[in-house]
Amino acid sequence: MSRQYDVIIVGGGPAGSTAGYLLSRAGLKVLIIDKSTFPRHKLCAGCITDKTIKLLDRVFGETADSLKRNNIINFESGRYEVFYKQTLMSQMTTGFPFQFVDRDIYDHYLLKKAMDAGAVFVGGDGIGLRSLNILKSTVRTQSGKEYSADIIIGADGVNSRIRRSFLVELFGREDWTDNLAAAHEIFLSRDSAGKNFDHPALFFGYVDRGYAWIFPNRERLKIGICALKKGRTDDVLASLRTFLSDAGLGRAAKEKIYSYVLPYGCFLPHPTFRNVMLVGDAAGFADPLLGEGIYYAHRSAELASHAILETIKDGNSVETARGRMTDAYVKLLRQYIYPEFVYAEKTRNFIFSYLNRYNYLPLKILMRLTGQRALETVHGIRSYKWFRKKEQ
Repeated sequence: MSRQYDVIIVGGGPAGSTAGYLLSRAGLKVLIIDKSTFPRHKLCAGCITDKTIKLLDRVFGETADSLKRNNIINFESGRYEVFYKQTLMSQMTTGFPFQFVDRDIYDHYLLKKAMDAGAVFVGGDGIGLRSLNILKSTVRTQSGKEYSADIIIGADGVNSRIRRSFLVELFGREDWTDNLAAAHEIFLSRDSAGKNFDHPALFFGYVDRGYAWIFPNRERLKIGICALKKGRTDDVLASLRTFLSDAGLGRAAKEKIYSYVLPYGCFLPHPTFRNVMLVGDAAGFADPLLGEGIYYAHRSAELASHAILETIKDGNSVETARGRMTDAYVKLLRQYIYPEFVYAEKTRNFIFSYLNRYNYLPLKILMRLTGQRALETVHGIRSYKWFRKKEQ
């Protein structure tokens, strides 16, 4: 196997597969490295919004119908509910259904697409990243193999080894850990739930600066809770048990609880250094209000790929143009992603700082006033900035 590539991508999830697919299809020599063998278990609520479906169609040529035929989307619902504890605040049926996937199947499917486009994949025990040498532009795996490339993309998640190879201040952020969320998730078979949950539901009020959820899949429910880690005084796990009891799912507390962290407003203002680009969770790219990360993993990788390909289209080599590539990537982020994050974070801070004082009842009024516009914002039809409709 060759040790020299145009681009090395560390991480084979949605971000890594998107970049791997686009760059390989354009003729670049791409290596994807991951510590896992796919399919691999991935903790995630697995909710796919309309903007993600449109991106999958644009990038991979995959529609909701094709994903259903291939058993990637296993459940959908055009209805949702929002609660303050057990008090219903809002419910709506919409023409923009939420789609649900199991991440082990979803990620594996997209990785195979990247490989079919020409990307080389190495993964499994002993393959994960050990170190990055930024001066030589090389990476070394746990097994001791060394690979080099002109561009290195860190798509290796919230605990990214690529990002941790540098001081986070180099990426324009000093409060990374303050804006992470602690999350706990349980998987419960639908048969044992004792209730018919056929739509997604969010529950505020059980934890400070966070929320709980019940998301349906074909055969099981994904039940969880997350909360901003900074300044916590309550016990998130205890809050999860209270939530399960109130929801009539006390038996779920006996199931295995999976714990992880997720980006919750810690997005990096300048996620590049020299020839390194960070995408997806590695750069903190998740919705600061709802924590949606799948779309932003895909979208940031799409923008990074676009920056690379646009820079070399006039005959420039990857090696000579890599500085312009990283600058172009940041410019695209500032145009398409950062404005949404800024206003989503403002919305989150308002909800958690002020509405909590009044048991979130003003949120009920707010959702009545915004109606369909709030849902369209989640699906990407509108912006968080004053709910303005986006140009399609």
